[in-house]
Amino acid sequence: MIIENADDRLIAFSKGRTGIYKKISELSTLCGGEILFIIFSPAGKPYSFGHPSAESVTKHFSNASQHLEETTDALVESCLYKISVTSKTY
Repeated sequence: MIIENADDRLIAFSKGRTGIYKKISELSTLCGGEILFIIFSPAGKPYSFGHPSAESVTKHFSNASQHLEETTDALVESCLYKISVTSKTY
């Protein structure tokens, strides 16, 4: 569902972006991995979050000699499991 009012849409985007940044930071802390996240506002303005920095992650993955290992999927699943476990409310 798209929010019709432009001001309300901008507020929702801002709040959602903040929440996503928190989750991405948590993922980076739990897994110790490099993360780059880019999102565009409804007006087309780009926002990014990178750990340790957007530039370092971009350089890492733009290096053509770097190949992802077969264990990447298992590592991602492990990190997501850790986040779901630590995020549960009891």
